[in-house]
Amino acid sequence: MPGVITCNTLGPVQVLLDGTAAPRELQWRKHLALLVYLARSPKRARTREHLIGLLWGDKPEENARRSLSVALELLRRFAGKSGITTDHGQVRLAPDAARLDTERFEEAAGRQDWGAAAALVAGEFLEGFAVPGAPEFEHWLTAERSLWRERAVEALARHAAALLTRGDAAGAVDAAHRAVDLDRTSESAARMLMRGLAVAGDRGAALEAHAQLTARLEEVIGAAPATETQTLADRIRSARAWRAPSAPSRSPTVPLRRAPLIGREAPLTRLLEVWAACRQGPRSGIAVIAGDVGLGKTRLLEELVTRARLDGAFAVTVRSVEADRAVPWSGLLGLARGGLGEAPGLAAAPAGALAAVAG
Repeated sequence: MPGVITCNTLGPVQVLLDGTAAPRELQWRKHLALLVYLARSPKRARTREHLIGLLWGDKPEENARRSLSVALELLRRFAGKSGITTDHGQVRLAPDAARLDTERFEEAAGRQDWGAAAALVAGEFLEGFAVPGAPEFEHWLTAERSLWRERAVEALARHAAALLTRGDAAGAVDAAHRAVDLDRTSESAARMLMRGLAVAGDRGAALEAHAQLTARLEEVIGAAPATETQTLADRIRSARAWRAPSAPSRSPTVPLRRAPLIGREAPLTRLLEVWAACRQGPRSGIAVIAGDVGLGKTRLLEELVTRARLDGAFAVTVRSVEADRAVPWSGLLGLARGGLGEAPGLAAAPAGALAAVAG
């Protein structure tokens, strides 16, 4: 009795029939290649002549036609007569005869559900699959792998960015690692990995990711990383971008492994939205973090400052206590100790502005 064929192709190929492992004959190389190729073809249709040249071009014509007929008959046995139809030299695969994970990926990407799209990626398209003696199919497979590698890397990088925005640095690093594993020359994937590792507090690993990308680009295309990538590496390398505000004496060469944010995803997302609006728009913004002692306000602020510095911001932190009220210029002195003296353009600031800051 015919059933529903499911092919998972974004990684080592897996073929299911009604949710269980498909019979071996359905998984034979040329039968599987024919099924996947038809499913990926425009309107799921190709001419007989085209399919013969694709998979049986090395055989005499009569033998090649017979092989195609045998393969189509086998597919009909599992997909049903209406699943595979032939008409006027056209072979057509019905929409409900076989389902590919690439279709679910495209649906998820279309609604920008990058988590769902990323969850479907288990490796290269048809990873490890080949059809010896079918060069035309191999050419097509190479092009498909390039296409799906690019799409998968984008989905994983976007998923990593979303996780990082929600405060899940570990999840972001994992997704970015998967993207880099797919394409070691992808600068967007490498930057996402570098950013995730830096936010997680592992500057050494972030800079190692940059070094590996640099070496790979030189090896493959003889080029250096783009300015955006190099700038991010410089910011990670910078002591100010790395050092936690509460530990100014710590050596910048010692990794700071930051504790993960737990239950603070919503406020972090809101803070990052305010920061993004300040960067992109003509107006400044103010965000106030309020709450009782011990609720993680300082940890949340450190997370925001780290990300802002990676974006190129100059951030200064200062802690005020009640005794500061009796100290003249305590506000300005605190900001100076926090690093205000290193701010670009400080020397040109109007005296009135500095007086306002000083309180």
